[in-house]
Amino acid sequence: MNKQRIFRRNGEILRSEAGPTALIIFGLDNIGALEDLFGEPLGDEIIDAVQARMVPALPPHAKLWRAEHRRIALSVSQLGRDGVSELVMHLQATIAQQSIQTSQGPVAVTLSAGCVVGADRSQGVEGSAARHALTEAMACGVGCLRFAEESVDAARQRDDIVSAARIAMGAIRTGDLVIAFQPVVSATGKNRAAFHECLVRVRERSGNLIAAAKFMPAMEQLGLATLIDRQVLVLALDALAHRPGIRISINIFPQTMQDAQWMILFHEGTSRDPTLAERLIIEVTETAAMLEPARTLAFMASLRRHGCAFALDDFGMGHTSFGSLRDFRFDIIKIDGSFITDITTNADSRFFVSKLVEIGRHFDMMTVAEFVQGPADARILRDLGVEYFQGFYFGAPSLVLDSDLNSEATLVLSSL
Repeated sequence: MNKQRIFRRNGEILRSEAGPTALIIFGLDNIGALEDLFGEPLGDEIIDAVQARMVPALPPHAKLWRAEHRRIALSVSQLGRDGVSELVMHLQATIAQQSIQTSQGPVAVTLSAGCVVGADRSQGVEGSAARHALTEAMACGVGCLRFAEESVDAARQRDDIVSAARIAMGAIRTGDLVIAFQPVVSATGKNRAAFHECLVRVRERSGNLIAAAKFMPAMEQLGLATLIDRQVLVLALDALAHRPGIRISINIFPQTMQDAQWMILFHEGTSRDPTLAERLIIEVTETAAMLEPARTLAFMASLRRHGCAFALDDFGMGHTSFGSLRDFRFDIIKIDGSFITDITTNADSRFFVSKLVEIGRHFDMMTVAEFVQGPADARILRDLGVEYFQGFYFGAPSLVLDSDLNSEATLVLSSL
């Protein structure tokens, strides 16, 4: 045994080497069954005994410790995949070669392992990947080993997510979370917007606006998207109160449908003027609607009692059935932009759009094409039966809510 390695009661080996490392997470395949029989204290006995038995079999430059959720973690530097496989097999054999004596009598255990090789442990992100690999290993049988691929890019991605979320949370605190309004225009050439979609932005000190794509994925991953939805609702109701002649739509995440605070804000905002709800459109993505249909239907029924309308966003990309469309009875369907951006060159996209329009007509739903890029797109979409357009060509998102279209957009629409 390497005398520079010192095993302590908690299983930690003090000496470790810097640089690339293999991180291995071990799980005892039958620990749950043994604890069910004899109680959790026996599990602790077994894990301590397993760690003690592993120590003499470890190579130099190893670090062993007791991890959470009844796991044992081992990091070893200067060891590749082949070396990890050999080490894990050796440790598995060491543990399995004879039973473990406990206060309840002898028991036998087997080990499975998940591993990340070549990660820099200073990044602090290998653990989740190794644990995930262990879960896969334990699901496939006993005494299994699975490798997870991890790199420093994962650490950078995590840091980017945290940084983006901090920007959004800071904007909520300082009042710099704002909404930009993008018009949805009629294909008939009317010079007023049918409604505006609210698009969330973060306003920097310089006045520049950060688009939602820069921070919303991070907020969603961290479970914070509902905080954004609450703020957008407040801003949207305020905009409706100051502009009696307009209608606007807001997007919500699935979690928001069961957020009590969002509902409180809705009732508080509409209690002063019940007509605000009648001019509010709630946009729900197709994926979110089908995630928990019963929850979605209950949420829609609750708000419809106040006069809210509903739009099915990104229609065509999910798995909404005809039966679901019949049950949901959306007022508007917004055809996903992936079918629109190549509408002039892709016959398949034109076919899909025509079928989606037919579905909309059957269920008496307004059809909106997103990401309309110019008059050629609009002309084809109108010929296919699309009733409304949304896209930068007809109106970029703006902090100023203006229901009148610019002269160029009006001219383009009237010439279709």
